[in-house]
Amino acid sequence: MREGMIYDTDQYQLRDYIVERMNEIIQSNRTAKAGGVVFFGDSLTQFLNLKKFFPEYPLAYNCGIAGITSDMLLHFIDEGVLKYQPKLVYLMVGTNDLGNTIMMSPRQIALNVKEIVEIIHYNLPEAKINLLSCIPCVESVQSYMAKGTTLRRNDTLRMVFEEYQRVIPYEYVHMIDMFDALFDEKGQLDDADFKDGLHVTDHGYEKLVKAVKNQIQ
Repeated sequence: MREGMIYDTDQYQLRDYIVERMNEIIQSNRTAKAGGVVFFGDSLTQFLNLKKFFPEYPLAYNCGIAGITSDMLLHFIDEGVLKYQPKLVYLMVGTNDLGNTIMMSPRQIALNVKEIVEIIHYNLPEAKINLLSCIPCVESVQSYMAKGTTLRRNDTLRMVFEEYQRVIPYEYVHMIDMFDALFDEKGQLDDADFKDGLHVTDHGYEKLVKAVKNQIQ
């Protein structure tokens, strides 16, 4: 995220594609029907084909925003979740927080997510919240060992979910751990599951969605 920055504040900065995506979500909530399902998160959410992978949800709204972090989602809840008046929310965020823009700790991420779920619950008390873990990355491409400019590696990505479990004890939050879904029996990641070591292919999404649905059932 820092590449090409003229002024680096060590804080998250909006880019044109993020603003455009936010506007798409705002326009969508104006015509959305209440009682649907909202998927709220970063690029891993935005690029998820809901019609293909969650056909059981006829009223599904994809409110994922590529490049977004937990603190920015915190300030976009009204447009990205509440105005949709959903009965169910899937929340997945954290990977970008460990990137090279803000480099937050797993605990800081979890505290932001705690505030997000509290705001959703207190405004939509009947809505269920499914909180998804981060997923692993291909460390040879996307970790701080490879880039030297991020906090991202698989142990810190896993730690985010562990912090969720520590600081978000609410019974209205269903935690879903997808982290191990992309590892094979030898503990290896399959290159076919990844586009760039961070974002996943449809093959990768199939494994992740299977893990989600198994834990929902």
